[in-house]
Amino acid sequence: MRRDSFRAIAFDFGNTLCPWDDREYWQVTRGAMDAICHLSPTHDFNSAYQVFSRLRAEECAKNLPWLRENDIAWVLRRTAEELTGRAISDEELHAIVQAQVDAFLSACRAPRGLSELLRRLSAGNKLAVLSNYSISEAVHLALANMGISEYFDIVVVSGDVGYIKPSRELFEYLLARLGCAPGEVLFVGDDWLADIVGACAVGMPAIQVVGYTSKQFADRMEKVFGEYIRKALSARAYACWKDAKPIAVLESVFDLEWWLKGE
Repeated sequence: MRRDSFRAIAFDFGNTLCPWDDREYWQVTRGAMDAICHLSPTHDFNSAYQVFSRLRAEECAKNLPWLRENDIAWVLRRTAEELTGRAISDEELHAIVQAQVDAFLSACRAPRGLSELLRRLSAGNKLAVLSNYSISEAVHLALANMGISEYFDIVVVSGDVGYIKPSRELFEYLLARLGCAPGEVLFVGDDWLADIVGACAVGMPAIQVVGYTSKQFADRMEKVFGEYIRKALSARAYACWKDAKPIAVLESVFDLEWWLKGE
């Protein structure tokens, strides 16, 4: 495989293009829980998060065995309704979702030099983003806020498509949007289960970047999502998914240029 033969490079978002760890996770979660507690002042963050976690687990059990995206708006609505003991209006739900989006935008920070890197890469390749996030608007707005949206030809978010990485459906949708064969697209992501397994399942070469991910955050996400996804992969006969390997492991996306040049 020639490193200069790719027509497109597709990136994961969190922990690939920008840091996304426990700090960011709790910042976004608190934004939504605080909005819910505003409707139910007798409850605090901990009690709201306990209800939210239980309802999210129910949604995961329903959707993740099919690698379908969760309906986070439903989880937030049911959390608020359980805590307040009444039906939540669409306007109130919109305010809760907006609080989560606002917190997400505040949490996303572009590392120094990222815009310049993407500008150089976009000169010779199509660039794309493929991200797991149930509120797709948040990712689109974050790319714009970070000043990098102009470099991407395609942005695909699981919330728009209804499937999550590592589903073949999501990666195949990306390939169709790019108009490229799998071997013509290099995928770059941090998560082995979502990014490397998913890319390899459709024949797309993948690079894993590991510099932003902490073991604590990885363990948290594994506890919430990992077991369901592993069972889904086995049940859906993803050939040899346990053997999926990246073609390279890099510290960050900033090492990508020298790798592409073979240096």
